[in-house]
Amino acid sequence: MHIADWDDAYANRDHIPGADEFITRWVDQAAAFRAAHNAELDLQYGPGPRHRFDLFRPKGAPVGLIVFVHGGYWRAFDKSYWSHLAAGPLAAVWAVAMPSYTLVPDCSIAAITTETTKAIAAAAALILGRSDWLDIPLAAIW
Repeated sequence: MHIADWDDAYANRDHIPGADEFITRWVDQAAAFRAAHNAELDLQYGPGPRHRFDLFRPKGAPVGLIVFVHGGYWRAFDKSYWSHLAAGPLAAVWAVAMPSYTLVPDCSIAAITTETTKAIAAAAALILGRSDWLDIPLAAIW
């Protein structure tokens, strides 16, 4: 299969009837979930305006940490669209971190990977009590 228009190939929303309604529902569901849970919002993991993550803690000691890195083909959305997706892991006693990151074209995908790694390390430090996660080289994590 030959793709002539890569922008169109990745524009799923343009090919799903009522896609904008889904996005509106996500925003509403995520906001309601944040309001109903004791989330720690906009925790900073770096100097950029999108270097923030939300942290959801379960009732009781977490068994670990799940990090939900949002989609959007590196060009759209942020953490605030997906909060309600933390419900399942929280019910299973997992903490959930949801980071935002700088979007393309303001940075490269490689930079997004580095930002996400820093967000994971910052969240892990809070949940696992290991501040040394922040100093582990990228290659050691991956």
